[in-house]
Amino acid sequence: MILGIGVDIVHLPRIASLITRRGSKVLAKRILSSREHKEFETFTDERQQLVYLGSRWCIKEAVYKALYPIHKLEWKQVSVIKQAGKPDLDIVNGKLYGISKTHVSLSHDGDYAIAQVILESQ
Repeated sequence: MILGIGVDIVHLPRIASLITRRGSKVLAKRILSSREHKEFETFTDERQQLVYLGSRWCIKEAVYKALYPIHKLEWKQVSVIKQAGKPDLDIVNGKLYGISKTHVSLSHDGDYAIAQVILESQ
């Protein structure tokens, strides 16, 4: 059974503007889980940092939309992990919310990143 479907699109220059105002490390600390933050710290190229932060922002917004209004997640409650080269989700208290399976699709091209998330229950 599908619990929720969420989709989000991010204009990467918007994220770049946030990085310019606050700094990439401040933004990363605000939205990334500790696991994601460790991966983020391996990137030295500004474009890689931008795409990483923009992609994570996009996926987390899609997860939020999939669960809203029943559950209102915070940024760090969702971790995006790679499984066999594809994004997967680790959601804090996911089982408590009834989530048994997650599906994530992410794409980015030029100035945009888009994500779709489907959350399933048993």
